Amino acid sequence: MRRFLCFFFTSFLCLSLEARPIVFAPLPFFNTNKVLEDFFPMVNYLEEGMDENIAFHYEKKYDDLIAAFKANKVDIAYFGPLPFLALQKSFPSALPIITFHESDGAKGYRCALVKFAGDTLSDIPTKKLKVALTQPLSTCGYTKTKVLINTYLHSNLDTMLYRYVGTHDEVGLSIVRGDFHIGGMKESIAKEYTSLGLEIIDTTPLIPGFSLVVNTQTLSTEQIAKIKAILLSTPKEVYEKWGKDISYGMSETDLKMFENLKSDMESFTIPHSGSF
Repeated sequence: MRRFLCFFFTSFLCLSLEARPIVFAPLPFFNTNKVLEDFFPMVNYLEEGMDENIAFHYEKKYDDLIAAFKANKVDIAYFGPLPFLALQKSFPSALPIITFHESDGAKGYRCALVKFAGDTLSDIPTKKLKVALTQPLSTCGYTKTKVLINTYLHSNLDTMLYRYVGTHDEVGLSIVRGDFHIGGMKESIAKEYTSLGLEIIDTTPLIPGFSLVVNTQTLSTEQIAKIKAILLSTPKEVYEKWGKDISYGMSETDLKMFENLKSDMESFTIPHSGSF
């Protein structure tokens, strides 16, 4: 009987493990509908190539996505460079394998410091400057905006009035509306709002592109190799029909590109709430 029960529970466990799909999580700066529109074609292509089911897992905050990944509830995630470094710092089993290219073919992107065209920042006392940021763990949020403000304005972000407004789009819109004087956001998204009066006043050097990060605790070496092989051999006519941010090609992740960002991250503590 004991042998039978052991066999039964072992078989049940195996069936349970086999029934669990691979879980994919996108980066949480899209709304839910945008997630499906942008990522479903890629996930479906990967699902067919691997002959395994892949389920979506959506979180609205970076912290929650990182927590889900560390709890082994997520097997593959689409991460920006700073959230990835924050994850890997406490969870070394996170491994970036694929980096998506920008529209110009670059393997990285830039963060931009923006304001409304025509506004003169020098007329406003530093301590009264209102700064719009994305999220604490957004690469173009506190971390790179602090660097840009120091470079461009020779001032310290910590002495200003800053607030986390959520998405890159909301940073741009909040400045166009006049709610904030300046803000930090991804350059490619900022360019979409220049017709509304948004002006890019400075940018960072190239930052590592957004990557697919796999969980080496939940995926086998064979599965990871297969994911990488499928994506790197994807024909252009296929991936150019995926979501805008993943439709310009991809390459194997170069971990050396993260070194400068890692230095920025370790030089100060990122506050998790705004100053006003």
